[in-house]
Amino acid sequence: MAGTGPQSKACYNCRRRRLRCDKSRPSCYKCSSNGEECLGYGLLLSPASATTSVGTTITCISRSSSSSSSSSSSSPPNISISPSLLDPFLNGASEQSRYYIHHFANTVCRDLVSIDQHDRNPFRSILPLIGQFGYLQEIVIATSAMHLATLHRYTGRPPAGELVDALTAKSRAIRLLQSALSNATLTSQAVILATIVFFVNLDLIDSGKGGWKAHIEAAETLISSLQTVDGHQLDPSVAPLADAIAADCVTYRILGSTISGVGFLTGSAMRHGIDVFTVLQRAEAYSYHCCPPLILKAILDTSQLCSPESGLDDEGRIAATASLLQQARAFGVRAWVSNIQGLSCHDDPVAREHLASAFRAAACLYMLLVLPGPGQHVQTADMDELVLEVLGHLSRIPDDHVLLKGTSWPTFIAGAHTDDSEWRAWCLSRLREVWNKNPWICPWGYVHTAIQMLQDVWDAKARAAATADPSKMNWLQELRTMRGNCLIV
Repeated sequence: MAGTGPQSKACYNCRRRRLRCDKSRPSCYKCSSNGEECLGYGLLLSPASATTSVGTTITCISRSSSSSSSSSSSSPPNISISPSLLDPFLNGASEQSRYYIHHFANTVCRDLVSIDQHDRNPFRSILPLIGQFGYLQEIVIATSAMHLATLHRYTGRPPAGELVDALTAKSRAIRLLQSALSNATLTSQAVILATIVFFVNLDLIDSGKGGWKAHIEAAETLISSLQTVDGHQLDPSVAPLADAIAADCVTYRILGSTISGVGFLTGSAMRHGIDVFTVLQRAEAYSYHCCPPLILKAILDTSQLCSPESGLDDEGRIAATASLLQQARAFGVRAWVSNIQGLSCHDDPVAREHLASAFRAAACLYMLLVLPGPGQHVQTADMDELVLEVLGHLSRIPDDHVLLKGTSWPTFIAGAHTDDSEWRAWCLSRLREVWNKNPWICPWGYVHTAIQMLQDVWDAKARAAATADPSKMNWLQELRTMRGNCLIV
């Protein structure tokens, strides 16, 4: 198993309760799924065993496991933290805040990257900054609380307490951020960018149907301003975070354009002067979706070409898109994977190659779907072949693999297009596995929304088949009229 693979020893909780432990690092998923904080794999009272990669030493001295697993309130487990073992950035934080920050460091951070490298996870590197920037601390708490609320929701436990905590912290983050915007330095601009993009993550963890669009618009302006200065002027601890956050924002923008429509997205990146390819390339070792930057750039270019603002007629759009399609098809995925700098020594290049190949085929399918006059110049067999290519690569990624979390978008695109009942069932099952079976990540609400949307597309296709020629229906255009604000990444 790649990434945070099993070790030889069960965690303290599972050993004490004689349960089978999945041995994932830095914390056991079984503990998280039971609403408990994993006490780690070493001696319970050893400070070294609780030290995170950024020096966060949050040691659980005592706790009541039974009360935490049965309680549905927002109160944190009975955790006693020795003041001598706390990093300075947590001074003054309440016990409940420390609980959420601890969950962020040990669980949320590994969701945000392809494979968690404890000493090189840029999202974990933000923790020492939360003492300096109150809005960052509040959005970290809000994100962590929403993460736990979603975890409890899918396990059938009432998430009301964590949900209230998430919304309260989000409100505080907004107020603090508004007062900070007028006085931003170069470093604080990067932290503000991280905070704004975490508002998008908060929406994705909840359902993917929130105000992510406005947050992305605001973040793009900051990305542009950060690109106008040399990267070395940023604090070394902030620069990797800025790259990873900017790449996430650009990816959200691009993949959002495919499902939600291109009207509000057209030319946005170019208007803000963002070098999309460079932004994506700098963070390709961290990005959890594992989609090659060139493929994401081709999707964005297609969205822009097919908008009214492009100034092209149908013939020009078809020709330009055909050129992009040819470039995407010729892209060498294996060579790209082998040249990525900074990958974990535990990385799985074969699985990464299959996921990238699935994105490439799904991107090509998207290009054909958005061409003017659908069905008039594209053979159905060509599109069906692309669907099989997407699904063939996805099926090579095990359902318990850490990279499964990056498969939602290509799974959705292929599943929405196919009319084969067996492949539809497979796509639905795979999304459900991302939602509630994968032991590496907490379920994010946008995956559940994607499942609902997939069924909406199939229902629309069934209605079209009953009333008209189904070959003339473009499901993507139909989807954009049904749910214009959903984000699937």
